[in-house]
Amino acid sequence: MQTLAEQTADDEALVARLAEDLRHHAGFGEKYSGGPGDQATADWIAERMQAAGLRVDRHQIDTPYFTPRVCTLRCAGDSLDVLPQAPVMTTGSAGITAPLAIIHSTHDAARAANAIAIVVAPFRRHAAIWLPPIGPLVSAAVEAGAKAIVIVTTGPSGEAVALNAPLDAPFTPVPSAVLAPRALEPLLAAAARGEVATLILDGAAERRQTANLMATLDRGPRWLAFSTPRTGWFDCVGERGTGTAAFLALLDWAVQRFPDHSLFALNSGGHEYRFGGTHHALDLAPPPQATTLWTHIGATLAARDVLEFRGQQILLPSADPQRVLMVTEPLRAAAQEAFDGLSGLECPQPIAAEAGELSTITARGYDKAFAMLGVHRWFHTRQDTLDKVDAALLAPVVRAHMRLIEAAVS
Repeated sequence: MQTLAEQTADDEALVARLAEDLRHHAGFGEKYSGGPGDQATADWIAERMQAAGLRVDRHQIDTPYFTPRVCTLRCAGDSLDVLPQAPVMTTGSAGITAPLAIIHSTHDAARAANAIAIVVAPFRRHAAIWLPPIGPLVSAAVEAGAKAIVIVTTGPSGEAVALNAPLDAPFTPVPSAVLAPRALEPLLAAAARGEVATLILDGAAERRQTANLMATLDRGPRWLAFSTPRTGWFDCVGERGTGTAAFLALLDWAVQRFPDHSLFALNSGGHEYRFGGTHHALDLAPPPQATTLWTHIGATLAARDVLEFRGQQILLPSADPQRVLMVTEPLRAAAQEAFDGLSGLECPQPIAAEAGELSTITARGYDKAFAMLGVHRWFHTRQDTLDKVDAALLAPVVRAHMRLIEAAVS
């Protein structure tokens, strides 16, 4: 049994290590699938898994990749920056010119015919184009005959939120983009005046390869499986960095803690394309009947919360509670005990379809599995940077993962 001093030293060492890994991850920059930041991050994670004693194999998958030249919505003398919606359908340098139609609900969709539909999503922490509330609104505008779609991602960040999308084809058959909600006001006035606008999505739309890293340490017939995605929008330090740092710490710990178990580790690419990497990888995973536990390390294990006060956003030294712990039924009681006291994680939930990769994993028959999923304030925005995380908030979540894994194995 550890003394209090030994436990304190271990906790301090864990915080220091997590902090260094978060800084390292942030230093690679943007993590788009197939981009230089993704490739550098994959090399680093592969080196760390090899150093822990695992054999690493790379499996390449093709994903969309866009290099922008001009991406803007021009109207009434204003030029508003937009995020092209992946997979990007380009317009060329001339763009698409049409009247504006403001869409707040599916009842408004008919006005989108032959227009640039400005789809104003309800206030929420958005993540994917196909999920409600955005998916039905966009589909209704397309069915009405919209020439192009601009989605306004109304939410707590006030920023344009990049949206996950299908891997092989655009969700919409027309050029589509995302606009920050703070830029909406002039468009409302322009639409009321009946003015036209021009959407330009000009750049190189291509395919690039991203890697699934599949690592194994074969020590017997029973397996512990670990997985986490690597890719995402922008720097994604809160979304992906916290999971990556936890993934590396848990692998190092599991190698020593469970010498009688074989280990399987999946670090997947293509996450932002409807979890494409995981779908490609699962045929190579250990079979469910030989797997004691699957630990999926999802998005935003810990990000800093914010105090909103008189127009200011003040970062706090406490964790954003917008995170959930999803577990298969055999783990429910142990999960509640292991994560007790961690904001947002005290009440384990059933596994939700398409909330990260876990439902894809459990659909293959893994009956002991769990994952954390958080959607912090700056999720999928350019502001998901190193200042939004704190290793001291991440360490207790890593410890909780360890407690639940130990309980499941024992």
